Amino acid sequence: MISLLLSCLFPVPCPVPARAEAFVFQTPDAAEVDAKISAAGKDVARLLELASSFTTAGQDAAAKKVFKKVLEIDAANETAHKGLNHQLYDKKWFESFAELAKYKREEASKMKGKGLARVKDEWVPEADAPFLRMGWQKNDKGVWSDPIELAEQKQITEWKAAGYQYRADDNTWIAPADFEKWRALLCKCGNEWLDTAKANEYHANIVQPWELMGEHFMAWSTTEWPTADLARKQADKIYPELVRIFGVEPTKKPHFYVLNSLAQYNQAAGSQPILIESEGISSLHGAYFADAFFAGNAPPQYLGCGVSYWDRKDPKLDNWGPYWLRWAAAQSFVEAIDPSWNAISDWIEAGGRGDLAAYAGPFWGEKKIPRWLRYGAASYVERYLKDPAATASSDPWALRSFAFAELKKGSLHKLEDVFAFKLDLKDIEGSARLYEEAGLVVSYLLDGAAGEKDLTAKHEAFKTALKSGTKAEAIAAADALQKSLAKHERDIKKFAGL
Repeated sequence: MISLLLSCLFPVPCPVPARAEAFVFQTPDAAEVDAKISAAGKDVARLLELASSFTTAGQDAAAKKVFKKVLEIDAANETAHKGLNHQLYDKKWFESFAELAKYKREEASKMKGKGLARVKDEWVPEADAPFLRMGWQKNDKGVWSDPIELAEQKQITEWKAAGYQYRADDNTWIAPADFEKWRALLCKCGNEWLDTAKANEYHANIVQPWELMGEHFMAWSTTEWPTADLARKQADKIYPELVRIFGVEPTKKPHFYVLNSLAQYNQAAGSQPILIESEGISSLHGAYFADAFFAGNAPPQYLGCGVSYWDRKDPKLDNWGPYWLRWAAAQSFVEAIDPSWNAISDWIEAGGRGDLAAYAGPFWGEKKIPRWLRYGAASYVERYLKDPAATASSDPWALRSFAFAELKKGSLHKLEDVFAFKLDLKDIEGSARLYEEAGLVVSYLLDGAAGEKDLTAKHEAFKTALKSGTKAEAIAAADALQKSLAKHERDIKKFAGL
């Protein structure tokens, strides 16, 4: 096949006749063209036939002159417009892509003022546009739903009626005929029932992970089941802290990934990524957010989520697994309460093709929550929160003490730089510290600013705006919160013992 392809790209030269004569199209002069146009008069059919003859002869300039004459007689003539490469949009013909693009920009701006957006050939409420582009369905209560999820819910309803039972430990519905296999602790893997050891092997593949349903999260994991179970429990413990930060809860349980090794983590985000991120920043941490992760359905289904790894076989990495999975779960939580449906629907409508960098800008620009706060929340539940596993005899703030000690190993960014949150792959150490410093700011806000009434009020106002306000109101409230925090830069450093 390769040799055939190469022969198509680089054909073998053929012998050339000794007296080969090149065929050259003869271009008629302007007077001859004008004479033929004049002879056709106002007969559009004759003019189009003349234009076709010029096109066939390779005389494009002459053909275009005829097409222009046709439009003088019949301004809506489709054949003439197409012959001149005009673009039809909104029942109007445009002579160039630049002219069409200008019209679209002006049109979109005008209709945006009316709260409308264009979906195919129809103007719809702007809030509905991304869901229509993705093929979602709206119920009689005005709630939009993914048709894939609707189909799954319909299937579950049928299973319940047939006596199936749900097993959260691997997110499966088990038929009555298979209850004995359930009692034997076998796992349904594809079409087979496997014991735990073989099920662990099956689920070690990135594209067919364990799925463990928790109280607040869904853990997708390629680790062995006991580790996936720990991940599920760790994630559930941070949920109250995330609600405390944002004052909003997801409408459904967010999912997050826990991979089984650094090698698999690199595979997931590498040169041929599976759990895709648009910015290439997975190397900054032991976790990242897969903002461009789509399932290959038709249309594609958005599955963006936090991704981490927990390598139980490497003593140096093992202890970091719980930290990183908490960070990943937090990213999934924040995405669930602050999605970017316009950017996502545009990407889906474009068939998932294009420059990921061009996707990243609109995706992150659509957010209500500033990026420093999103990453700060993830860092907070990773390393600053009160240890939910602390006993009566242990230090409940041991995690935070560790985080403060890590911060003392280098200099801090200015608070304005933390708020700007500009990550730079040329400065991996500095960018990674931004994660930690954003977490410090959140830690101070939640646990170190008792009695600071203005700061508390600004935080409450932000949560209220995020819950029931517009994007502009949420951004304004976040800005007010930042300005209030900026007055406490010294206090934040003192809080951390810096």
